[in-house]
Amino acid sequence: MSPARTVLVVDDTAAHRYVMASWLRRAGFEVIEAATGSEALVRTTSQIDAMVLDVNLPDIPGGEVCRRLKADPATAHIPVLHVSATAVDAASRTAGLEGGADAYLPEPLDRDEFLATISALCRRHDAQRGAGRRARRLEALANALVPLHEARSYEAIVDHTARGACAVLGRVVVAMVVADTGVVLRSVCAAERSALVRGRGTHPVVAPGDGLPMVFEPDDVPAPWQPLLREAGIDPSRWWTMWLVDSGGALVGGLGIQVGEGDGSLSDEEKGVAGRFAEAATVALSNLRTFAEEQRIALALQRALLPSSLQVGGGVDVAARYEASDARLDVGGDFYDAFDLPDGRVAVVIGDVQGHSLRAAMVMAEVRLTLRAYLREGHDAQTALNLLNEALRHDHTEYATVCVSVLDPRTGAVEITDAGHLPALVVRTDGSVVVAKAGSRLLGLPNPDVRPAHRDVLGSGDLLVLVTDGLVERRGASLADALDRLAVIAGENAGVGPTAMCERLVSVFDDAGREDDVAVVAVTRGPVPPATVD
Repeated sequence: MSPARTVLVVDDTAAHRYVMASWLRRAGFEVIEAATGSEALVRTTSQIDAMVLDVNLPDIPGGEVCRRLKADPATAHIPVLHVSATAVDAASRTAGLEGGADAYLPEPLDRDEFLATISALCRRHDAQRGAGRRARRLEALANALVPLHEARSYEAIVDHTARGACAVLGRVVVAMVVADTGVVLRSVCAAERSALVRGRGTHPVVAPGDGLPMVFEPDDVPAPWQPLLREAGIDPSRWWTMWLVDSGGALVGGLGIQVGEGDGSLSDEEKGVAGRFAEAATVALSNLRTFAEEQRIALALQRALLPSSLQVGGGVDVAARYEASDARLDVGGDFYDAFDLPDGRVAVVIGDVQGHSLRAAMVMAEVRLTLRAYLREGHDAQTALNLLNEALRHDHTEYATVCVSVLDPRTGAVEITDAGHLPALVVRTDGSVVVAKAGSRLLGLPNPDVRPAHRDVLGSGDLLVLVTDGLVERRGASLADALDRLAVIAGENAGVGPTAMCERLVSVFDDAGREDDVAVVAVTRGPVPPATVD
């Protein structure tokens, strides 16, 4: 049964007010009475369904009361019926309607005409209010679906589904999704701004019967829901439930929506909203699985293009760590390399080719192998980089930054030559840090560049650290400050091995602001081996 409509009757004549209020009450309306315009303005709320307003009031004219109501967004939707025993001519009626009234009846009133007019105004009001409610719900639905489509984890999908459906429907919601591992994640949202109650477990999502939407009675609520509902403070109740089924027919989750004892079920409009959330969650799950698989393939390709081993001679220990960006699906251009040179020295290289694509990865592999060939031919680092610059400039449109370190294992002498790359760090065992600032232009630009080498000595236990910009560069932040912080953290970890240094740096700089791939290389040399006697 629909709730009774509420009508505000405003008339300064008590007898007239009594007659109209009596007719309305006998017809099933709730009635609020007011004798003046001021009283009417005070008693008017957005919950009023219609107003009967006498034109001639002792304090504020009825036309002015109507104008004020229509000017206020909170009450503009309320239909107004003007009544009058004196202003009954066509000009008065026209003025009332043009002033904002929705209907105008002269007195004496005919009961049936009066009630029919009020009923018509209420019906129109219901339609307008329903249209406004649907528009607001559609807007809320659109806003709630955005984070769901952007979700990049199973936890985010289940949370956004629960919170979004609760906000749009105004009901308690239980959302469920099945992760790839078979673990089921469940979230309960009791109110739009309340904290979520979350659970995870291996108890499967089971759709009784044919898998169509259904209502769980209080005694039939699935066991995994019960502790979550108790924690959320939700009393035993009925739940309209629909299931998330992917394109292959697999059950991947569900959506439970609380319904009251008198509700029976959801309205068709509410079922439509629930269906939109179920559909969006199913698509988000499919996209997440596709994203994860494609990212796995991209990462495997990236690693296949990097050296399989960093083992070198002379007691030099090299470690590297590569981390793909979670925000990117495509393959990046970060690379590193380490290899022995014919003269007994060791070359350690790090670089970054412009772009994130399969092409960038292929250019990266070509740059790495070409530079290795030039250095093994006996070219010094400056010559090798300039030769590589010409090859890159003629064959490709991409740019690249590279840092080449050539280390003599016996003396510890190291020459660091970079082309537009971040400076290398020499981390002493006492915690002091030397920043190798000698640099030159990046690769891919016309004309050779003078690329002076930074010369240093790597003592036993000292570390040479090389990184790509993805480790420290953050949108809107100072790169110089980030490099200073990198030097401080590296110094604080002096004396650790190369692997530990790589792990520590990646861990410290692993934050939500990181948007790029990361490569870190650390090099150390052990005690000088004794000379052999033939």
